[in-house]
Amino acid sequence: MISEKNISDFLYSRYAVAIFAIITIIATHFAMIYGEVTPILDNKGFGLAPANQWIPFGTWSMIVNIILNIAIALLMIYINKVFNVLRNPTIIFAGLFFILQMPITDITGQLYGGTLLCATMLICAFFLFTTFNNYNPYAIYTILCILSLGAFFQYAFLFYVPIILLGCAQMRIFNLRTSLAALFGMLTPPWILYGFGILNYENASLPALSNIFEHISIEEALQMLLTIGLTIFLCIGSWFVNIVKIISYNARTRAFNGFIALLAFTTILLIIIDFSNYIVYIPLLNSCAALQLAHLFTIYEARRSYLGILGVFLVYSALYIWGLWI
Repeated sequence: MISEKNISDFLYSRYAVAIFAIITIIATHFAMIYGEVTPILDNKGFGLAPANQWIPFGTWSMIVNIILNIAIALLMIYINKVFNVLRNPTIIFAGLFFILQMPITDITGQLYGGTLLCATMLICAFFLFTTFNNYNPYAIYTILCILSLGAFFQYAFLFYVPIILLGCAQMRIFNLRTSLAALFGMLTPPWILYGFGILNYENASLPALSNIFEHISIEEALQMLLTIGLTIFLCIGSWFVNIVKIISYNARTRAFNGFIALLAFTTILLIIIDFSNYIVYIPLLNSCAALQLAHLFTIYEARRSYLGILGVFLVYSALYIWGLWI
């Protein structure tokens, strides 16, 4: 006989994560077959070809993007395993990430700057977490070097530079040497790109701003905005509940959770402020929201939190079906 405990244990297992991933992959493939994936015009970098132009729009672009999404989920699992961010060995956040990604098939059905930004910021978070109370100029240099290089493909990377500096303060390592390491990290990519003639001042270009709503219908825009709005609500709502528990953690864990929250709120703010480019921030928002939701569900695991997981899955599945229907 199936009990509530059996259901809860299954949903928190690796098998459930695998099933959620497979469902999202199938849903993405189905949307691609029926022409429900719209090419993202992501020409918003400083001179280098954006990620959506690396591989022609189509099956291979979708496959590479799905592989990167799986890599993002695995990276989230690894970060929690190494740093114990959620104070729980759960991997349910990986499954939740796939669920949150599913309704907007444009972001799962093709390689573009949003997937790259999400993967990059998680890598940067990993390097940053290694520096807690342990100043490492090479880690800071590497992080800023990565963000500076990313800006040549998508300008949104630049907005996270001050967030990393604030993160250095949270890790208790912000000082003059940190600032110098960050400065040199920022200068290295343009120095190399211009020094080796990969770019020059004549062919350097400013980001091309465009409105994604010019290429989709009002119904599609409504479905997309409702999905994003719901994710933002779940992310903020979970954080408000979680903060009561987080303040009881030790300083190290509070710092890690504080940076994730900072990353989430910054991404939400950027979606509002940089609205012409909002599509690029969605995967990062989904990863942050998945972590916040997972934290909430694990805190209240004994109080039928499996209903919350199933509820999220059903609602986002309905949003996906709505997206196909229109």
